[in-house]
Amino acid sequence: MGRPPKSNIRQRRKHTREPLFSLYDDIDNQPRTSGLVLLNPTQRKEKKAKAQRDFITRRVVQTTSILKRRAAQKHRDGEDDRLYTEVLMELDEDEGPSALNDDNGSEFMPILSSGDWEDDDTVEEEEHLLYFQAKGAIHDLLQNASYICSGFLPFNPLLNKSLVSLQTVELYHHLFMRCPRLGVQPFLRALCDLQGVRFKNNLSVQFSSAYDLYIRLTESVRSRVLTSLDRTTPDWRMLNTCPPCQYEVEGEEPQLIRMMLAVDGNNSLKRFERREQKEDGTLLGPTREKPDVRIGGGDYFLQPSQVDLWDEPNWGKWVDWTPMEKADRIACTDRWSNLNEAKTARSFGSFDVNGIFAGFCHHSFVLAFSDMIKTGEQYVCPISVQLQFTHLISRSKYLLSLLHHFMSACRKDRRRRGFPEEPMGSLAVGYDIACGMVDKIACGPLSQLAKDERLQMMIGLLHGYAHNRLCQLTFLMLYIYGAGIEDLEVCERFFSHSNALASVTRYMSKFRRRQAISSYAYHRDNFETYANLSKFIHSNYRQALGIIGRSKETAKTLRNLGLLDTEKVIGYIDEERDYLKSRNSTPEAELLTSSYYRALVKLSDCREKLQQARRTFRLYEKGEYAVSGEESFYLSERQMVNEQELEAKLLVDVQSLEERLGLRADQRWCKGSEHWKKSEELVAMSKYQSSLDKLEGLIVARIFELSRMNVSGTGYKMRQHIGHAMQKRSTAIRSALENYNEAAAKLTPPRKLLDWDDVLNYTYLSEFDFLRDTRSDVRNKVWAKPAVRQAISELFKLLRATEEICKLNIEIKRLVTYMKEEEEYVSSVARNIQRTNAALAYQIRKYRDERRRFNSTHHKRLNSIQKLPGFTPINVHYFHPGVGLRRQTVQGHVEEGEMELQADDNDNDDDDEEDDGEGDDQESEVDDRAEAALAVANDNVL
Repeated sequence: MGRPPKSNIRQRRKHTREPLFSLYDDIDNQPRTSGLVLLNPTQRKEKKAKAQRDFITRRVVQTTSILKRRAAQKHRDGEDDRLYTEVLMELDEDEGPSALNDDNGSEFMPILSSGDWEDDDTVEEEEHLLYFQAKGAIHDLLQNASYICSGFLPFNPLLNKSLVSLQTVELYHHLFMRCPRLGVQPFLRALCDLQGVRFKNNLSVQFSSAYDLYIRLTESVRSRVLTSLDRTTPDWRMLNTCPPCQYEVEGEEPQLIRMMLAVDGNNSLKRFERREQKEDGTLLGPTREKPDVRIGGGDYFLQPSQVDLWDEPNWGKWVDWTPMEKADRIACTDRWSNLNEAKTARSFGSFDVNGIFAGFCHHSFVLAFSDMIKTGEQYVCPISVQLQFTHLISRSKYLLSLLHHFMSACRKDRRRRGFPEEPMGSLAVGYDIACGMVDKIACGPLSQLAKDERLQMMIGLLHGYAHNRLCQLTFLMLYIYGAGIEDLEVCERFFSHSNALASVTRYMSKFRRRQAISSYAYHRDNFETYANLSKFIHSNYRQALGIIGRSKETAKTLRNLGLLDTEKVIGYIDEERDYLKSRNSTPEAELLTSSYYRALVKLSDCREKLQQARRTFRLYEKGEYAVSGEESFYLSERQMVNEQELEAKLLVDVQSLEERLGLRADQRWCKGSEHWKKSEELVAMSKYQSSLDKLEGLIVARIFELSRMNVSGTGYKMRQHIGHAMQKRSTAIRSALENYNEAAAKLTPPRKLLDWDDVLNYTYLSEFDFLRDTRSDVRNKVWAKPAVRQAISELFKLLRATEEICKLNIEIKRLVTYMKEEEEYVSSVARNIQRTNAALAYQIRKYRDERRRFNSTHHKRLNSIQKLPGFTPINVHYFHPGVGLRRQTVQGHVEEGEMELQADDNDNDDDDEEDDGEGDDQESEVDDRAEAALAVANDNVL
């Protein structure tokens, strides 16, 4: 039978109401619907039921016959006895319609019955059914293929007594992408409530299998679409995911920073590993999980073998790398080791994956993930050990592997496209502990590639308060030319949403966990991040213009402070940086002097105790303490001997230090001497600094715990736990504050004393750096005055805002060029393929529409930028498309005229931008759906 007329198809699109919720369980019995389907008139039921029975009879007869022949052949060849047992022995030996009867002789209705076709458009649905029947006679040979063509997904590869509608699985997928906390079980329970049936536990397992099949089908279709679009080169998605960052346009101005990335780790997406429990409760037993060879995650995830190559013990495997001496460690990295979270968390021993390490562009598009897999012995160890190991050793390999993966892909892409070997502009990477990773990069195998790609590490603005002043001046984006006003806190914003996946993925298998994370990332990139691109650009443009609008006030402030030369003001930052570098280490002479003084003090105290012990021993020896007994006599003797041994040891230490200082025995320092007084002041300053370090560390923990109290997703118990920890920490801060004030008062001259209110108001830890000075007083320096420091900060904000306008203009040009050329290219490919493969052309258009649906909104938002106060009309030309360097064309395709930004407020004007070849899209949509379903079924099931 031929295809239904197009007029009927168009009419069907307008009036057909298909069930949104349908779960067909126990298909031997009458299926149930949710009650959301409008019922048809009674006289249409029998006609439709008969058509459906004929259709199902044909499919099952064909399937039974083919499965029998294949199973028998495998059995004769000795290939698969299990298949023969499960298929051939369980199917009735008789072929034909009798194979559809159960043991009681009742008719077997595998998929649907008349109750499921009770809508208000029976005739059109019958035409649709007959069309599939005609197509199935040619293409479909397997029963599962017929299920898929009918709009259902099976739960098992071979024998199925339960099915789920494709619409139901698709509905769950989109709900899950929008609300990741929605797991399979609550969704099925709600579905059973709608249908008025009892929930059964096996439905979760069955539905998960069908959902895996749905994801596999969509990925397969997407792969065919990308192949048709010639987008199958390695890492194509990662290199082309963000139009403003990566879609370069001919003739654009070179930038100091060509692209900005953000990387960070997140331990919310852990995975629980099911293992046997030992009786002692310490050592984890063997795994109880079933082996699964599937990997999952697609090109979003780096493989563990790629990551392990960058573990420091494996650096020797890189043949083109020569070991180098490590650079000096920056002091502020120590405060990031565990942030005292050992008191607010438990062991990670039961988790084989402790989270993910992710990389993003600064517009929030996902570049790559890697699982932070636990290594070492599988003991349940304290979290303090785990965190120190993960953060100081393992975590560096995740950063290095991700950077190598991205930078090597960029270099290969430039070579493939014939671009210059040296990139234009640096590659900026924001990381919360960038200061601690610089030496890892400079001394490891990544050093040469980092130099070639002009890698530049940065610290995000929100993490800057936890770094000392030297780190801020070196890595904080406020002081880096070309960084603009971007904060690079992309990871935190992504994790605040992706943390909702944790409750669902924690107990998933490795495959399904990766599948869920990658599906969520794809959906967020195309339906959230891309949709908000113009909003991101508009917000930054408005913020930058606002900062520039305050330039007169900033200039007035600088003028009132006597800072008339802008270059000199900027030079104060270099002066402060040089000063802090010079004070970053203690001279060796001071270390020897203070060590010698401490040794003399210990020796003096030991000799006083020894004299007292000798006097006590002599009194016992004379018998004056005879009433105390013999035990006390031996105790006093032992104490005297111990002090003698300690004196001998301390004397050796003193003599060793005297030799290093070049002092003779008669030049030994004594109390009251000039050297003794100077060393006493030096040690007092050291004690002062130690007290300041302890106070600073407690303040760091307090700041982070305060911020975590307000993090979305922090549960009630965790909030209570953090609250109790903060109460204890407040007591510790008061004690540390008292020790600090005591040490500060002993200095000459006394240092500034702090009170409780001052400590609580310290949000930027750079304020501690001026309290830390030991050899000179910088309070008279121009750049050390609070008013001047604030004015300098405002000046740098103004400089970054000016750079941001230039960056945003280039990003606008890239975005409008991408929207024009992407639509033209994908539409052209779809038109060419329409002649030979209508189903694939339909999927290509659906792929195009994933992002195209937001383009009209982008046009309106970008146009509104021109109306912002302070906008310069000379920049209007950036709002017109250019010619992209990554532009793809179809051979023989004639380009349309330049498509400028549309000011029309109608969001549905996208169809007017198509050429005449697109006019039949809506008319043939049902045809394309049918062709697509058949193509997917035959390509992926057969």
